[in-house]
Amino acid sequence: MRKILFFLLFSCLTLGASAEKINGTRLAKGNDIAGVITDSRTGKGIPGVAVSDGYTYTVTDRHGVYQMKADPRCRTVFYSTPSGYEIALDEKSHMPSFYAPHTPGAAFERHDFVLTPLDRDETDFTVFMLADPQCQLKSDVERFRTETMPDLQAHINGGIASGEFKNIYALTLGDIIYDDQNDWVPMKEIMSNVRINDQDGYLPIFQVIGNHDHYNAYTGDYDCTSNFVRHFGPTDYSFDRGKVHFVVMDNVYYLDQGTVPEKGFTKVKYTGGFTPEQVEWLREDLSLVSGKEDKMVILCVHIPMRGASGKEGESGYNFQEVLSELTPFKEAHVMIGHTHYPEMYFHDKHLTAGGTPVMEHIHGAICGAWWHSNTCVDGTPLGYAYYQVRGTQLYDWQAKFTHQPKSHQMRVYDGNASYTGTKGVVYQWEEDLKDCFIATVWYDDDRNWKVELEMGGKVYPMKRVTRRQRDWYAYSFFINENGRGEKNAAYHHTSKHFWTVSIPGVKPSDATGWVIRATQVIPGSGVVHTYTADRIESGYKDL
Repeated sequence: MRKILFFLLFSCLTLGASAEKINGTRLAKGNDIAGVITDSRTGKGIPGVAVSDGYTYTVTDRHGVYQMKADPRCRTVFYSTPSGYEIALDEKSHMPSFYAPHTPGAAFERHDFVLTPLDRDETDFTVFMLADPQCQLKSDVERFRTETMPDLQAHINGGIASGEFKNIYALTLGDIIYDDQNDWVPMKEIMSNVRINDQDGYLPIFQVIGNHDHYNAYTGDYDCTSNFVRHFGPTDYSFDRGKVHFVVMDNVYYLDQGTVPEKGFTKVKYTGGFTPEQVEWLREDLSLVSGKEDKMVILCVHIPMRGASGKEGESGYNFQEVLSELTPFKEAHVMIGHTHYPEMYFHDKHLTAGGTPVMEHIHGAICGAWWHSNTCVDGTPLGYAYYQVRGTQLYDWQAKFTHQPKSHQMRVYDGNASYTGTKGVVYQWEEDLKDCFIATVWYDDDRNWKVELEMGGKVYPMKRVTRRQRDWYAYSFFINENGRGEKNAAYHHTSKHFWTVSIPGVKPSDATGWVIRATQVIPGSGVVHTYTADRIESGYKDL
């Protein structure tokens, strides 16, 4: 059973009140932060636990004692939860509670923690990725409360009942809110109440910071992240589950505060990147992981890392350096939000110890196109994804779209179709797609999927497009039916999710007795998923 722990036993002791020894360990002169990490069952200290102030690391000694001279900017002290121990949850918020607030520049503070050993094997586990809830309006928060969370809860319940899910965890992937700082409290409350059954209690949901989680009233990244830190703890941290080392980092590289004169408000100016200090922190974090060649690493950040490494202040700053740090592991994955459309990217120049490229999973948004509909910016339905881990392998994964069954993974269009919105504007597919069956397979990639059409006893292979296309079916709805207008066309994004085939003499909308099969083979494990569709989409019922 998961236990809600009072993890902080002592804090904010003055220098005069600090002991010369903690649990038998003498404190070194000059260290201004210390504590002991103990086993809840034995009461003994736990050696070898990594502890950080957000800038550097130490490890607990044989008595379970850690000590260090904290960076003057330290706002939290936290430990990296080892495999074999429960994720401690806060008694009130039910959020992961692996840290303690620290007063920057304090003369001396002591922070103690208690860990509870796991009573089950967690070599296999399930982790959900929830990208971009991005709630701003009260109506957005309510949709998150009444649509997303019940869908997630029902999906978890079904997976537990069927035996598909075990040892369940979750992470957001940034942009929990949409700039409005009043939304922190309700969003935290909503996320704190997902159950993983009556025995194990609440779903641990770890948080990743996004650009809209930075407070735009402040200048400087340190101040802009203060509200996130107050609610969820450090922006850069790690934890272990089974043979997997998770690392969470803030890769919103803050540039400056700017204004949007025509809208009359300030916004954070940023790009994607890591500071040199963060890179050093990551190196130290990963240096404490033993046996990397037989472990997996999962890096969770907000902004896609597929961009080339740039100079400081440019997109991709230090991305290549960070990706290189992941390669000593047997398998490595990067989990991403931000774009509001899904995409798979293989970093072929960064091969792991297991010989596979670092895989980057870019997720569609929980909020879709900012809660204006049920679709993301490329036509993908709003929703989330989940991953099954077995040992050192990401054994299986699937997207799950809110309001939809797991089998709903694509739509089929007629390349001859035209779409007219309420404003009378007509949209049509590109000329080279005329007479084609067009299947948009949302979480596809060009390596591990095969799509084919069967009709009249014959099978016709479909080809994936080589250049980005616009989903005109979704675009016409988003621009016209949903009232955003032509000037907001930039909110709709192109993609390469399209698979096409033309059959001589056959008009797709007139054809009968056909079916399209999209088959995914999970790399490494060989798990196969096959999804089917047998009708042309012509209305807007699921958008």
